Amino acid sequence: MPHKLGQVFLKNPRILSFIAKQCNGEKILEIGAGDGRLTKRLKGEVYAVELDKRFCERLKEITPNVICQDFLELEPFKVDCIVGNVPYYISSPILFRLLDWDFDKAILMFQKEFGEKMVAKPGDSNYGRLSLTSQYYFHVKPLKIVSKRDFSPVPKVDSIIMEIRKKREKDPLFDEIVRKIFSQKNKKLKNILKDVPEDLGELRPRHMGEEEIRRLLAYFSSKHK
Repeated sequence: MPHKLGQVFLKNPRILSFIAKQCNGEKILEIGAGDGRLTKRLKGEVYAVELDKRFCERLKEITPNVICQDFLELEPFKVDCIVGNVPYYISSPILFRLLDWDFDKAILMFQKEFGEKMVAKPGDSNYGRLSLTSQYYFHVKPLKIVSKRDFSPVPKVDSIIMEIRKKREKDPLFDEIVRKIFSQKNKKLKNILKDVPEDLGELRPRHMGEEEIRRLLAYFSSKHK
């Protein structure tokens, strides 16, 4: 994918090897394989997804399984590991597209700020809808910060490698409630929702963790039985 579409290329061989070692398994899917510098380090049966047709031809010299299309439009199939350097402008869509896939773990690199928001705690200045949604749906663990100098062209910010394991399947009620409360994130829950448990009513969305949202979901589920 060309740099103008948001992708830069990791040039540090030590970091490339580190990522490859984290993503083990028999069947591996790489998002945005680019020129194949990570692809050739991956073990097992590698499916290289790449949007740029120029790179697709080069990738066929590394693996016969080249999928020349947008990952977001790709029909999901079962893999052991999903790996890739995620373009900043589609970080959220790619992260939550993982919910449609059957996989053991994902090793994805995001902008450092995005990764830090994923693991922020309730009450932190950078805690928000992304934090709660990431932690509700996934087990998320930061593995390594990667300097912007390890990329070409050099981006403006550092990156972070994250390990992601799916915790639960899509939950429409969760999505609906979280979308609603974070549209008015500075208000108390009792002023956002028509009906809310008394012990949660004084909370603001930025102070709600997974435990609180699960209690809220249980409350609404019981009322609609």
